[in-house]
Amino acid sequence: MKSFLKFKNSEGVSYEFIFRKPDKRRWGEDCDGVCFYPVIGKNPTPILINPHRSNQVILNTIIHETAHAYFPELTETQVLAFGNTLSRILYNDLKYRVDENA
Repeated sequence: MKSFLKFKNSEGVSYEFIFRKPDKRRWGEDCDGVCFYPVIGKNPTPILINPHRSNQVILNTIIHETAHAYFPELTETQVLAFGNTLSRILYNDLKYRVDENA
């Protein structure tokens, strides 16, 4: 798996995935990912993804945190439902898997 990935949302804000477990003191023991709000002058905006999870959970977390980056107005419940649905379609129905050698 690549150590980092970058993208820009529809507003032109740059984001970068960083595969590092979010700090449990701030985010809790079971936190799989965090999408930070953009800060003026700081580019790219980090998104932390816990790399110590299964491929299915990592896929779900990437989708979930990307949805936060594109749709900050959505509630956590809405983003959770979207991420769970899309990752289930990709992973279970389409059998999408991460190529760990890429």
